[in-house]
Amino acid sequence: MATWRRILARNTDEFCRNTTIHGLKYINNGNLRKSDRVFFGVAMLAVVGMAAYLIQDAFDKWNTTPVIVGIDPELTYITNEPFPAVTICNLNQALASRVAILGNDTAAYAMLQILCRRSVNVQRVSDGRANWEEFIMNISQPCQSMVIGCRFGADDYECARMFYPIVTDEGLCCVFNMLHPRFMYKRSALFSQRNLTLPKEFQAVNWHAELGYRRGDKYPGSLLYPRPAQGTGESLGLSLTLDVQADAYYCSSSSSIGFKVALHSPNESPNVRETGVLLAPGMETKLRIDPAKIRTENHLRRVHRKYRRCLFRNELKLRWFAHYTQRNCAAECVSGLLLRHCGCVSFYMPRLHRNDTICSVGQRECVQRIRLGTIEAMESCLDECLPSCFDLNFNTITYSTKISHDGFDVTNPNVSLNFTDAYVERNVAVVNMYFKDQTYRASKQTEFIGFSDFLSNVGGLMGLFLGFSFLSIAECVYFALIRPCRTCSELRKQQPTTGATAAMSSHAHVQANRVFVPRNINYISPSKWFQTELARPRGLNYNYNHHPA
Repeated sequence: MATWRRILARNTDEFCRNTTIHGLKYINNGNLRKSDRVFFGVAMLAVVGMAAYLIQDAFDKWNTTPVIVGIDPELTYITNEPFPAVTICNLNQALASRVAILGNDTAAYAMLQILCRRSVNVQRVSDGRANWEEFIMNISQPCQSMVIGCRFGADDYECARMFYPIVTDEGLCCVFNMLHPRFMYKRSALFSQRNLTLPKEFQAVNWHAELGYRRGDKYPGSLLYPRPAQGTGESLGLSLTLDVQADAYYCSSSSSIGFKVALHSPNESPNVRETGVLLAPGMETKLRIDPAKIRTENHLRRVHRKYRRCLFRNELKLRWFAHYTQRNCAAECVSGLLLRHCGCVSFYMPRLHRNDTICSVGQRECVQRIRLGTIEAMESCLDECLPSCFDLNFNTITYSTKISHDGFDVTNPNVSLNFTDAYVERNVAVVNMYFKDQTYRASKQTEFIGFSDFLSNVGGLMGLFLGFSFLSIAECVYFALIRPCRTCSELRKQQPTTGATAAMSSHAHVQANRVFVPRNINYISPSKWFQTELARPRGLNYNYNHHPA
């Protein structure tokens, strides 16, 4: 033990005098006054504390804010992206001719009043439950009479083959370019979509914002569904002629007559009530589409979702929807809240279980209270449903003007033959949706501070304040471990083997517990030791206590 203490003391002294770490040679210098050594000691403690504080700050930035959103340097072509899904709803919730025969004390009449957002006398309702989707399909304006003119990518199409019905929070709507139900949902499709068939020339694909179109040689890109964007401008966009049938109005979901249209990602459920844009009859409206896409570098998967604040497609599985998006997740979360508090779900909400029941007329107040009044619950949904790491949204800039009767006859020759000028002014709306530019720049999430950046910051701080480097670590290892072990090994080899052997054999029980401690260890400088080591032949142990004359 005494030998080790001496060896460590001398190695520590030599380390302090020769290390690259600032300040240690002054603290260890016995020739300086005590006050000078105390000054350098206090200064070194202050510098170490400041360096530790700044290193902790750099670690917090690296650990808690690892992601930064910038602009993707690569251009994205709109022809490689799908045209937005378009959901159009007539504000009229029911055709007057189809609901005129409903009795005031029937469940169907009460359901109609809920669709019209009117008060309902539950006590007068004879039957509180019915098939909501089938009821809405029977009383609402069908898609083939709502969308009477369709043009996409400079080609005219039969509207009934492009739009199919979907039940939303705005009642019955018509949707174009949404994922096929077998790719959209995990369970069986909604009642309104069970008989959906695409034209023979279209091939339904499972598009996703993260994977994009997985194009094959079998199907040309123009036949994929959801349909890719065809190009820029009105000529290659989507142009629709809509008939509101104002004379058939029974009630409106708003304060006006017309349509609501929502543009959304093809793999996302529409939110027409909250985000839809109004289209007025007698007006031509232009919707200029501005795509907004976000990408995320794949190596950010190793960063915890709490810090990157987004989810990759396979990190959270939904129960009803096959694709994760924040909107789909929030819709399922609200359904879960309704099941927990009301024991049912609304007719347009996801079914999380096969045996979920649709809320009856009598449960309307509970549904409204949960949907609008539980702010804390909705915040918990948003905390759980983080944005997608790969997402595609569509913003619109809207322009509108009155329809010219002469111009309408020219651009819609097949439609105008059946309508008078007065009918067009009161019932018909024209909408054109198109991209302005051929390319756009997406946003890209990448590392804000990577491991190499963090290591550089720490190394810079350690070098600035202490002169510390990786070579300093090698010095510490050498003087604290390698050199003491080598010195002890050489000292053991120099122990006397004659005379003492007989004494040790006669006193084995005493000598077994004794440690040889050399009386005199002569100090040599590092340079002399290094020269001696170089000059020594292999296998020859040099006696450091021997001094030649």
